[in-house]
Amino acid sequence: MEYPAVHQKFIEMGFERIEHAVTSSYRLPILCEKTGRVYPLFVTAVTFEHGQTMINYEEASFEESRSVPLSVRKAAYEKLIELEQRFLESPSASVKQAKNGSMARNMEEIKKLGEEMKDLKTGSEIIDENKIPDPIQ
Repeated sequence: MEYPAVHQKFIEMGFERIEHAVTSSYRLPILCEKTGRVYPLFVTAVTFEHGQTMINYEEASFEESRSVPLSVRKAAYEKLIELEQRFLESPSASVKQAKNGSMARNMEEIKKLGEEMKDLKTGSEIIDENKIPDPIQ
């Protein structure tokens, strides 16, 4: 999923972005009804060079992990499940984008792809070497 969509989902669920570079950190205050104390849950999302973003659910944590009540941990766990489900419901790319038949987004990427592919052997060359071409494998 691309970063703007990821960011919007976090905001819709009440998270506040507190840091942003390649890694964005989000904080969600979770109130313990028994004590009246707020425990901030931190979740990070990493945006890669190509624009896709990955959420590190497993690394979600509290500031004070030892003293967090079970009810707050449960609320955090439920919120993380809800967050993951929301991201799973969203398509990562529009159908038009996904079916555009392009391996590169711009001319710079096309040139880079050409450089990377120029030394690759064709299917015929691979067969001539008595090897099996990749699509047939």
